[in-house]
Formats: sequence, structure tokens, C-alpha cells
Amino acid sequence: MSKSSIKAVQSKESAAIEYLRNNPEVLMSYPEVFGSMTIPHQSGGVTSLVERQMKMLRDENQVLKKNMDELLSIARENEELNQRFHRLALELISTDQLDDVLAMVQNQVQTFFYTDYVRFRILPSVLDKKSRLNPHYLDRDSANLETVQNWIHGRKPVCGQQDLKIHQELFGDSINIGSSALIPLFHTTDIGLLCLGSNSDTRFNRAMGTIFLEQLGELVSIRIHGLLSD
Repeated sequence: MSKSSIKAVQSKESAAIEYLRNNPEVLMSYPEVFGSMTIPHQSGGVTSLVERQMKMLRDENQVLKKNMDELLSIARENEELNQRFHRLALELISTDQLDDVLAMVQNQVQTFFYTDYVRFRILPSVLDKKSRLNPHYLDRDSANLETVQNWIHGRKPVCGQQDLKIHQELFGDSINIGSSALIPLFHTTDIGLLCLGSNSDTRFNRAMGTIFLEQLGELVSIRIHGLLSD
């Protein structure tokens, strides 16, 4: 077949395709033609257009079902988080000792967010006349103090992998942290960080949602600030 003939055939095919695309009801008007159309398989066999469309619909339904299952799973997880968050809020409200609040948050958040380590790191400028925060203060001479202050000023949780020295200062020299979520604590003034650490490199990442982390930070910050004056 000459080049001119090939171009002529391709032109006719394009015109036919464009016509059918603009007039899809044509095939439905001629069911005998529609039903007899076949499409070659890569394996060499053929199948009718109806069968091919049914297969495409089944494949699309499988994708939709998978997406729906994922959405339902996320919804169930969010509902569970909401319930745990509610219980934590009630317990914090009913606790009037700062030591108990700190211990409660550390214990429950470890389960709450399926993490391995939970630490408070309080800015040296925060005053506590009863010395209840002593185990949680950052070193006033720390080389990482400015970095921590910038995170708190950002008012958003910082998630992902951090420098080894920062993780060691926040969680302890002997603890190997793969990834972390660092939640700013502030209420009228900067307080510090609530640090969630995981052995996994992927547990906390920069692309994850942080709405529950932000709400947790706000709740804990208000309670700590209220009890510091006692």
C-alpha cells in the first residue's frame, strides 16, 4: 500500500472515530453491528466489544471498591482517634496536678498515636516555682535551642526525619529515633515541644496530616499553662 493510500485510510479512520465520539447513539441504533464488533487480544484471540466493555466496567468497579475500602478504613481510624482524643481531654480536665498531666499525656499519647517514645521538652524561659518541669527542660546552652524556638514559632507540627543530634537531645542519647513528630506547645507564651518518636523511618513524614497533632498540642498547652500558676 502506498503512502498516499495509508494516509487516506488513516484520514477515514480518524473521521469515523470522531463521528462516533460525537454521536455515540449511532451504535445503539444498530445493535446487530454493535454486537458483532470484535477487538483483538494481545494473545491473538478476539472478544466482542460488549465483552470488552464489561471487563472494563468490572476493572473500574474493582478500583472503586478498593478506593471505598481505603476511605472506610481511614474513617474508622479517624473515629477511633476522635474517641481516644475525647477520653484524653476528659482526663486532663479532671486532673489538677501538673506532674499527673505530664505523665498521663506521655502514657496515653504513646498508645494514642502508635508511637514508641513521648517526651516533653520545655524552654528554659518557662518558670515553674515548684520545679515540676525540671526533668523536661532543654539545656539553656543547647546549640539546638534556636531551632526548637523556630519550630514553636511556626505553630505547626514538624514531622519526618531530623538530624541525629537533635533527636538525641529531644529523646535521649541512647534512643535511636527513625522519625518524629514535634508538636509546638504554646498558649499566650511559648512553652516547648511535645515530641513523638518512632523507631520507624516512615512512621512520621512531612506529607502526613497534622490536624490531630495540632489539636493535641493546643489541648496540652492550655492545661500546662493553667497549672503552672498553681
